[in-house]
Amino acid sequence: MEQIRPFPPTDFIDQAEEEESIRLIPAPDLKQWVVENYLTLGGLLHNPDHDHISELIDDDETFLAFAWASSAAVSKKRMVLGQCEKVMFNVGGWKKARQEQQMRDWFGFVPVYLITIDTSFCERANDREFCALLEHELYHIAVERDEDGEMIFSEHNGLPKHYLGGHDVEEFVGVVKRWGANKDIKRLVEVANNPPFVSDLDISKCCGNCVIN
Repeated sequence: MEQIRPFPPTDFIDQAEEEESIRLIPAPDLKQWVVENYLTLGGLLHNPDHDHISELIDDDETFLAFAWASSAAVSKKRMVLGQCEKVMFNVGGWKKARQEQQMRDWFGFVPVYLITIDTSFCERANDREFCALLEHELYHIAVERDEDGEMIFSEHNGLPKHYLGGHDVEEFVGVVKRWGANKDIKRLVEVANNPPFVSDLDISKCCGNCVIN
């Protein structure tokens, strides 16, 4: 079976360039690829850290959706190549109805979480960079845990309790330079000094133009 990493349609990119604007479109092919490779047991890039997402999607496929953006966004003077958001709407007048309608027109449903990816980055990114960006956004869909690190489940539906999580490490280079690394920074350095769990071979199998036996 041939399995090639998803790319956005070229006419969508061309239209954005003609209009000199940022356009967004739904990306069901990207969602399918992520589910098969990251969220399915035995997938080439499967990560048990995301098992709560798998369980939530198995219960309701409308839990997560993906979209392509024709170019990067800018936030706090930094380029945003990917974004995971918990879908929320402005309330007042027809705002909420209009925003919900857009989601239904795109996906056929209103997702709980939406991951948007910059197509211009994906066009020039290598497979490892592409996979790392997607994994980064998946990690933002966090699960609540108790003091022992066990997942907390909802008493209402028995599913993992989720939230939009922040980054494990947020610090300024200047602070580390002047005052040293805290335990989170030290942990990140420790992990960075070890070889990555995902090999180039695994990435090539799910991203490159190769045949998977």
